[in-house]
Amino acid sequence: MGGNWAMGLGRIYFDYIDKCAEDVIGGLRGKRMLELGNQHNGDESIAEKTGKEYYINRGVEHISVDLNGMNRALKIDLSEPINIPSWQGYFDIITDCGTSQHVEPKKAQYICFMNIHNCLKLGGVAVHLVPDIDELKNKGCWKWICNHYYSHEFFKMLAINNDYNLLSLKVIDGNICACLQKNTIGHL
Repeated sequence: MGGNWAMGLGRIYFDYIDKCAEDVIGGLRGKRMLELGNQHNGDESIAEKTGKEYYINRGVEHISVDLNGMNRALKIDLSEPINIPSWQGYFDIITDCGTSQHVEPKKAQYICFMNIHNCLKLGGVAVHLVPDIDELKNKGCWKWICNHYYSHEFFKMLAINNDYNLLSLKVIDGNICACLQKNTIGHL
């Protein structure tokens, strides 16, 4: 995957998100999802062209946010606090599939993860599929795609410092894939 410049969701990523949702919140049907980014489907065997289409067709109340505003994504800058009171603790699942690593400047990474924390309901799940720093160093995966790469240690510390259960942490195609469940309202 080292030559790719854009992730695109595919069966392996949809399956990972679906499994996290099934294991933690009993599946996605009827649940509220916030998708960071306007994700495109990179798998021709799946009929839907976007993450939004895919999840809406599976009974999910879906909202996506992206600066590009395409495909009915709300134009929201994740480097700024999300100031939508009705979103506080609202979402059952939040997906970050190759979006947080593009949030700039570097100090805005904190704000981006704070937005995720604040919008996620107690007991909800955050699923991150982002470039792995070790895969970059060892294999050149996702080279030049962004300025921010993540490590296993980052997600372990995120979980410890914010009282999340770290339910899954693995690498798929050069991306670190983390599934975290929110246990408390405080922190971050």
